Amino acid sequence: MLNVDRTEINLTGNPFLDKILIINNGGGQLQWDIQEKPDWVDVSDLVGRITDDTATVRFSTKFDNLDYGVYSGMVKINSNGGVIEIKLTLDYKPPKLKVEKIVINMDRHYNRAELGIINEGGGELTWSIAEKPDWLSFQVEDGVVYSFPQYVPFQINFNALDYGYYESAIKLDSNGGSVEIAVYFTYEREIEVYPGVGAAYVTLGESYSAVQKQWGTPDKNWYDRPEHTLFIHHFTYDEIGLHFAVKTNSLILYGSGKVGYIEVFPPYDGMTEELLGIGSTVNELKAAKGDPLAINGGQWTYEGIIFLIKNNMINGMIVKDPDF
Repeated sequence: MLNVDRTEINLTGNPFLDKILIINNGGGQLQWDIQEKPDWVDVSDLVGRITDDTATVRFSTKFDNLDYGVYSGMVKINSNGGVIEIKLTLDYKPPKLKVEKIVINMDRHYNRAELGIINEGGGELTWSIAEKPDWLSFQVEDGVVYSFPQYVPFQINFNALDYGYYESAIKLDSNGGSVEIAVYFTYEREIEVYPGVGAAYVTLGESYSAVQKQWGTPDKNWYDRPEHTLFIHHFTYDEIGLHFAVKTNSLILYGSGKVGYIEVFPPYDGMTEELLGIGSTVNELKAAKGDPLAINGGQWTYEGIIFLIKNNMINGMIVKDPDF
């Protein structure tokens, strides 16, 4: 017995949304075919067979052949288990560009954002980025929007920047108008490294899930296995310069795993309370903290923190649990 999940559709122009499910409510094999449809609509499948499963049929609106206006039509499905008609309605308006935010504020921690691109009109809104500052990197720079917004991620390109205050604009062009989004970015060093406590807004003992909430998905994950039942899981954020490690008894790193090791490396630019950070000289280090408790090659150990020294400059810092 032929059935469908809906018999009326207000078309959006997006075939991922403009669809029906063909269902067999009876037994045996249902053989179906579409024999009638409006000439301004294409369908993904004209014939099919189902037993106890379903078939998805998608509708693609052929906007190139249409003037703006309201259209309606019928799709007739014949089968060996009955006939059903689907009413299609299309309110075809000119596309109109809109964005969710016209002002975006960013800083060294809020360094990722997204554009919410909206089609307030109808049909296909084709858009592209016409202008942007060179210190912003986008995942995509053009697209098509129907009735649902498209979200376009972007982030700060720190390699193109010196410390300071920046303001610029992102300009979008489209077949439904243009819009500018103002972008403001403040880039300055901050105190974020605390001996014996933590660094980069992560405290020793915090969970793997908490780190992901703060910094997102790691760039790399791996583990060492110094003993049969001991695993040291490592994960890094290479673009930021962060390396975390967690000790567990499991091959799998669960979200509850506790951070026991934090290492910062270039390009990380957070500082200690003495304003020591990557790029500080050993003379500045000794002036601020005195002689180290121990020196092991390029590692200078102080209370609660290890400074990694290269070419007489700080090239990294480690804050870790004593038993790590």
